[in-house]
Amino acid sequence: MGAGAEHISWLRQHVRLELERFGVRTNSRVLCAVSGGVDSIVLLDVLVALSSETGFWLGVLHADHGLRGEQSHQDAEFVRSVARAYGLPFAEEALPVAEYARAHRCGLEMAARQLRYDFFARHARQMAATHLALAHTADDVAETLLLNLLRGAGIDGLSAMPPSRQLTPECLLIRPLLAVRKAQLIAYAQARGLSWREDPSNRDRRFLRNRIRWELLPLLETITPAAVRKLCQTATLLAQARQGIAQLLEPLLQQAALAEPGFYFSEEQLGRLPEFLRLQLYRLALQRLGQTYSPGQAHLRRLLELERSPTGTLLPLGKTLYAVREHAGISLLQKLPPLGQCLITGCGTYRLDGWELEIAEVPAEEVRFTPDPTVEYVDAERFPARVLWRAVRAGDRFHPLGMPAPMKLGDFLTAQRIPHHRRRSLSVLAEGSRVLWLCGVRLSAEVCVRRETQCFLRLQLRKVSPDTWSDAPGTD
Repeated sequence: MGAGAEHISWLRQHVRLELERFGVRTNSRVLCAVSGGVDSIVLLDVLVALSSETGFWLGVLHADHGLRGEQSHQDAEFVRSVARAYGLPFAEEALPVAEYARAHRCGLEMAARQLRYDFFARHARQMAATHLALAHTADDVAETLLLNLLRGAGIDGLSAMPPSRQLTPECLLIRPLLAVRKAQLIAYAQARGLSWREDPSNRDRRFLRNRIRWELLPLLETITPAAVRKLCQTATLLAQARQGIAQLLEPLLQQAALAEPGFYFSEEQLGRLPEFLRLQLYRLALQRLGQTYSPGQAHLRRLLELERSPTGTLLPLGKTLYAVREHAGISLLQKLPPLGQCLITGCGTYRLDGWELEIAEVPAEEVRFTPDPTVEYVDAERFPARVLWRAVRAGDRFHPLGMPAPMKLGDFLTAQRIPHHRRRSLSVLAEGSRVLWLCGVRLSAEVCVRRETQCFLRLQLRKVSPDTWSDAPGTD
C-alpha cells in the first residue's frame, strides 16, 4: 500500500470510529458544514465514502459570511458545485454579519459565529438532521489555546472545544477531526486529488491567529516535539476542569434562580466562594440567561467590582442583560418587556401580562384579614371609580398602611429593602400618581377599611398562565 493509500485508509478508519462514538447509524441524517477550505472538503469526502458503506443520509451546508466580497461568492459557488458532483442535497445562506455586528455592538468574528450557528440549527431542524459535522482539527485547538492565552483569557477561553454538543434537542453537533493534524488532511486531499479554496487572509501576518499558525506553532514544534498534541491535552484537561466546576456550582445556580428570568446571589452564598469560583458562577449564570458567548475576564471582573458598589448600582451587560447591587447580594437579570396597563372601572376580573385581578363587593361578614399580601379589603366608598393598573413610575406617591404620612414610592421600596429583581415586576393600582395598592406588597392607608366602613371591596391578585385567561378586560 502506497503512502497516499495509507493516508486515505487511516483517516477514513479514524472518522468511522468517531462516528460510531457519536451514534451515527444507518438511519442517521448527517449534515456537513463546508466552507470550501481543505479541512471541510476532506471531511465531506470522507463522509461521502462512509455514507456509501453505512447508509446514513448526507447533506451539505454552506454559510456565506459575505466579508470577502466576490471571493465569498466564489466560495459559495465552489461548495455548491462540490455538493452537486457528489449528488448531495445542498443549502446555503448569505449571513448579514456586518449588520448584525453593528446592531449588537460586537466584533465581526462573534457576529459571524452567532449567525452561522443559528443557520446550522435552523437547517438542522428543517432537514430533520440527527448530526451536524464540523471540520475543526487539533491545530485549531492549539491555535485557539495560544490565542486566548495571549489575550489573558480564563478557563473558558483556554478549554478545548467539545468533541460533541447538542445543537438542537434533536441534532448533535460533532467534530470527528478534533484529534487530527491539518497536515494529515492535506496529505489525504493530495492523495485523493481533491481541490479546495484558499483564503488569502489566512496568510496575512497582521492577524494574531495567523502569526500563531505560521510562526509560533512551528517554532514550538522545533522546541518541543509534539507541541500541538501536548497543547491539545492541556486544553482537554482544562475543559474537564471547567465541566467539573460547572457541576459543583449547579446547586447554587438552582438555589439562586428566580421565577422571572434572572438570578439572585446572596452575600452569604457569594461569601463562601473564593473569587475564582464567583467569576465562574457569574459566567454560568450569564450563559443561562442567554448570553451567546463566553464573557471575558474584564467583563466578569466588573461584577466583582459591583459587589463593592453602593446598593442600587446598575451594571449593563449587553443589550438584554444587566446586574444590580442589591442590599444583601447581586442580581443578574434579563430585561423584561415593559408592563402594560389596564383601566379598572368597577367590580370584575381583569388581566395584565400574566396576572389576574379580581375585584368583588363583599358583605362585612365575609371580610377575612389574613397575612396573604395578594388579598386586600378596601373601603368601597373611598376607592375611586376609575383607577389604572400599571407598572411603578417615577414620581409615584404612596401612603403605606401603618406609616404616618405619604412618601415617594421609591423611598418606600428602599426602606422595605425590596430587591430590584422583585421591583421590576411590581404593579400598582393608581389614580394619577397616587398609589392605592402596591399589588401584592402593601395597601394604601387612604383606602383601607376603617371602623366606620359600610361597603367593602375585596382585591385579589393571582398569577395565571395565558391558557387559563378568561374573557376579562386586558391590556390597553
